Amino acid sequence: MAQHQSSEVILVPEDNFDRVALFLSKLFSPLFGFLAGYGIAVFAADNPRSALWWAGLSMLIQIMPVLVLYRFRMRQGRYSDPDMSRRSDRNEVYALGAVSMLTAVVVMRYYGAPLAIVQLALDFFLIGAVCGVVNVWWKISMHASAIAAVATIATMQSRSLGIVLWLTAAAVAWARLHTRNHTPGQVAAGTILATVVVYAVHRYMV
Repeated sequence: MAQHQSSEVILVPEDNFDRVALFLSKLFSPLFGFLAGYGIAVFAADNPRSALWWAGLSMLIQIMPVLVLYRFRMRQGRYSDPDMSRRSDRNEVYALGAVSMLTAVVVMRYYGAPLAIVQLALDFFLIGAVCGVVNVWWKISMHASAIAAVATIATMQSRSLGIVLWLTAAAVAWARLHTRNHTPGQVAAGTILATVVVYAVHRYMV
């Protein structure tokens, strides 16, 4: 197994463990969390066709501004790497994300989107906002937050699907630790935050 410096974030694989970890990190990015979460919400809705339209609109409002900023900054060379491993790189992304996600919550609520879609928009806003505040001082894992949020939502709908996604969350946690993007505490904090937020929103927002 290749030896890396203890503080070095792994960006280029040197062995199969590195390759698997980088693959998992890329596949199960926060974007996956958005897509999977809204997919579950659509399938669980009473009117999936209507829910699909609302989910698409909500994702467009929430994700597109952040993606545009990310692509623009990457072209400028402003980020340390595609994972934004340097904590300060993430501040403006979190700030813009909070604004776009709050906008989605207000739009979904005001225009009468299905409850599951409003809940999901609120989930992502609260998780993103808390992660953004924490990120000013400490680098919390958004990968862990995103997959934990989806796993919690899935568990509420299907125990078997929930098990699959929690196993996936464990694999993602290992990947983020192996690549040294995060410490165990940062991964655990992201997981706990998302689980608590999703449970609270779906339990009390009725």
